Amino acid sequence: MDTEKVIEAFKLTWAEYPTPVMLLSRKHDILALNKAGEEYGLPLGVKCHSIGDAASHAKYCKAAAALKSGKAVRSVCFMEERGIVYDGFWLPVGEDYLIHFGNDITEYAKDEMFIRSDSH
Repeated sequence: MDTEKVIEAFKLTWAEYPTPVMLLSRKHDILALNKAGEEYGLPLGVKCHSIGDAASHAKYCKAAAALKSGKAVRSVCFMEERGIVYDGFWLPVGEDYLIHFGNDITEYAKDEMFIRSDSH
């Protein structure tokens, strides 16, 4: 796939999604962002896991599973370091790209659904 065409299609499709959405290379480079991602200040051309605490990202990331299976992967988790319930998605686009986004669903989550380290 031609990267420029993939980026163009990404921008047409995801521009107005209300939370940050990233188009990633299979090597996790951020190739494009939607408007919310740009407004949030996410950088282009860096590895997505270099933003913030890389160790915390690694335990939640499902990019490899999405690329290996060729199917979308969803993960709902409690992100202790941010204090939110995150509903994350990794969508493979062909063999070389991924779309990654997530939503803070804390206000909709039932507290008893999530195990926190402080509850043990």
